[in-house]
Amino acid sequence: MRLWKPILPALVLGSVLAPALLWAAGDAVREKIEKPVQQAIDTRQATQQAEEAWRQERDRRLALLASLEQAQARLEQAQLRLREDQAARRQRIDAKARQLAASEEIAGQIAPYLEEALDTLRARIVADQPFLTRERRLRVDRLGSLLGDPGVTVSEKFRKTIEALMVEAEYGRTIEVYQDTITVAGQPLLATIFRLGRIALFYQTLDHRHSGMFDVAARAWTPLPPSFDRALQTAIDIAAKRQPVELLNLPLGRMATP
Repeated sequence: MRLWKPILPALVLGSVLAPALLWAAGDAVREKIEKPVQQAIDTRQATQQAEEAWRQERDRRLALLASLEQAQARLEQAQLRLREDQAARRQRIDAKARQLAASEEIAGQIAPYLEEALDTLRARIVADQPFLTRERRLRVDRLGSLLGDPGVTVSEKFRKTIEALMVEAEYGRTIEVYQDTITVAGQPLLATIFRLGRIALFYQTLDHRHSGMFDVAARAWTPLPPSFDRALQTAIDIAAKRQPVELLNLPLGRMATP
């Protein structure tokens, strides 16, 4: 009976320790199983996050690429338009250069004609009957200054010269009445001047009592007989549009000096 006494406590201790050992062994097993699973889950989650970040970065880069391609296409179009504009501008510049060369050639050819026309106008005023002398000389002087100005274009010089020639030509087709101080027999006289085109130039005193005409041959104002006073007064009224046109008897042409 003494032999069984030590065995009983041992059995009792074994029955107490066995569940604890089994639990401890279960924890170790669970740790060995759960740890790799958790690591796999963490790895999967990290992979998914990395894939999502990669997809976002890919989408961002694709959008940037599309934007850059659109910008490149716009730049290519702008460059094409710029080349076309440059080509058009070169053509315009070439055309302007040809026009300039032609203008310079024309200017060289037309300049002598303009100077000749100016000399003709000056000579005409000197040799012509003395009507509107101051106005006509002033016009020719202005034209001479214009022709001598290098800053004025040839076209403008040509236009002004033609203008002056046309004004002088117009005097031959018109009649005119104005007042001026003239010299008759060496004495100044304020009179009404009647210009009949370029055919004849008459004067009449303001009181209508004395009349005369410019003698081209003598280059002087010469009195007319009183018989012409009435006809000249009527001519003045017609030119001033104070009465209708009618036939008149007036001396015309050059007058012979005594």
